[in-house]
Amino acid sequence: MTERDDDPYLDTDTVAEQVGLAVDTVRVYLKRSRKRVKDGSELRPQDFPLPDMTVSRSPAWRQSTIDAWKGNRVGRGRPKTEGA
Repeated sequence: MTERDDDPYLDTDTVAEQVGLAVDTVRVYLKRSRKRVKDGSELRPQDFPLPDMTVSRSPAWRQSTIDAWKGNRVGRGRPKTEGA
C-alpha cells in the first residue's frame, strides 16, 4: 500500500472514529453504497464512498475521500418528530 503523509489510507475503525460513528454503522453504510452500485445506480455525493483500495479484504479510504464525504453529509441521524 502506497502511503502519502498528506493523504494517508484509513481503515474502517479510523473512519468510524473520525466521523463519530460506530464501526458497524460504517459497515452498513458501505454495504448500502455497494448495493446501490450493484443495482446500477450512481452514488450520490451524500452516499458513503466506496473504498479507494482493499487490503486483504479490508477496505481502506484516503483521508481526502472521507473528508469530502463528511462535507457532503446531509445530516446526522433521523430528524426528531414533534412531541418526542
